[in-house]
Parts: sequence; C-alpha cells; structure tokens
Amino acid sequence: MKRRTLLSQLTGLAALPAFARPASAPDFSALERGVQGRLGLFAVDTGSGRVIAHRADERFATASTFKILLGACVAQGVEAGRWGWNDAVPLQESQRVPHSPAFDRYLPRGHATLTELVQGIVVESDNPCANVLLRRCCDSPAGFTAWLRQQGDDITRLDRFETELNENAPGDERDTSTPRAFAKTLQHLLLGPGLTRASQARLWADLQASRTGLKRLRAGVPDASWRVIDKTGSGARGAANDVALVFPPGSRSPWVVVAFQSDSKAAADALNAVHADVMRALVRAWA
Repeated sequence: MKRRTLLSQLTGLAALPAFARPASAPDFSALERGVQGRLGLFAVDTGSGRVIAHRADERFATASTFKILLGACVAQGVEAGRWGWNDAVPLQESQRVPHSPAFDRYLPRGHATLTELVQGIVVESDNPCANVLLRRCCDSPAGFTAWLRQQGDDITRLDRFETELNENAPGDERDTSTPRAFAKTLQHLLLGPGLTRASQARLWADLQASRTGLKRLRAGVPDASWRVIDKTGSGARGAANDVALVFPPGSRSPWVVVAFQSDSKAAADALNAVHADVMRALVRAWA
C-alpha cells in the first residue's frame, strides 16, 4: 500500500484510549497444551479500549520483533535531525551474520542508506542490518534499551546483538519483554504520539511489505477485508512471535496484538497455527 494512502488513514485516527476495560478472554490454555508450550498475549482494541490478555506480564524472548521498535528509533532520530534517511552507512564483510538477504545485496557497493537498512530489518528481518543500526543509532543494545526507557517502557530490554539475542535460555531475562509492555510501546510509536504521522506511514508500509508472517496472525483473519501488518520473530526453545496492527473492515479503529510463544518443542507449522488460532479467537470475541 502506498505511503500517501497510509498517511491519510493515519490522519483520520482519533485519539487512542489507554488500556482499559478488560474483555472476557477466550481460554488460550488449550492452545498451549496443544504445543506443550507457553503463550503470552496482549491485545487491545484502540477504539473501545477492550483488552484480551493471557500471561501478559510474563517475560518472553522478543527475538526479531525488536526490529520494528529499532526502526521506530531510527525514525525518531530522523525527526530530531540527528541523521537522515539518505545517510550512507558503511558495510563490511566482517559484519555478516546468518540471515543477511538485504546486507548481501548492499555489501558489494560498501554502504547502505538508513532507509535501506530499516527496510531490510522490517521487511526481510535481516540480522546484520539490525546490528549495523544498533551500532550506528544506539551505540549498543544497552543504548537501545535506554531509548526504550525514554519511550516510557520500563520492561522491554535488549542486551545482545544478533544472533545471540535469540538464545532464549530458561530464566534469562536478557533480550525479553512482556506482551503488555511491548504492546503499549508499539501503540505509542505506531499509532500514538511517539512518531509523526509521516514516520508511522513509512513503518506501516514496511510492515505491509513483509511476508514473514503470512502463516501467523495474518492467517487467522476471515477474509481480505481485514488487514494485518506485522513483524515476526523466532528463536531457540520454541520462541515464535508475532506483533501486529490489525485493521478490521468498516473503517473501525485498529487493534494492537502482541503474541509471544516459548518452551515448545513443536514444529514450526504447529507454532504458526497457534498464532492463526489466536487471531481467530480475537475475531470471534470482538468482530
């Protein structure tokens, strides 16, 4: 979808309510039992303030879902004049780590713009591009965590670079968030006052272009009249995540949905199916 269309939709959004009025939640325990894992969910209907939550305050490894927040950090820096979208960032062979589709395209010319790097991390979930941006715009994962604190997020944290941040070791709070905290920050940045409408439209377009989540939350909406734009993340020990903005038909206000999984030994298809079933449950509850 073109950015000017996204921008016009953003302009029409009313002020968003705070998280309130918990809804009667579906029972998600059966989905957990089906894959013998743990599911964390926080979903808010930004029009009504209705909330559905399950293990919403437990910590989960964020895996690559942090990349949409990193993209927002870069956008906020552009707005403040600290750097520009067309700034060229040097790339080196020594920076390559596994899963580098965008990085490998730009490495032969020796640089990529901030626009290209953000598209790389959001659209293709490129790992070395994320590391380059962490160093260029945050100095380190700790610097990114400090930026999150400035956004009012006291929970989400990043401690390591790709790909070590995907370890998801039992009891390790590094590189984790809770569904509730991540959803609040996502709403603040992509729908609320955290970014300008133009920056939000840019990130919405990148999320729309991503194809990594086609079998997760996107797979659970009833038909093409629903639109889901999302960022996935996957890691060790059954980490299978999806964070999304969901646009119901009829010009209704968007939903913010954060679904994290962990601790399962099930195959990827089964974990993907949990996400689709989560979305179906939300649609049944709120549509």
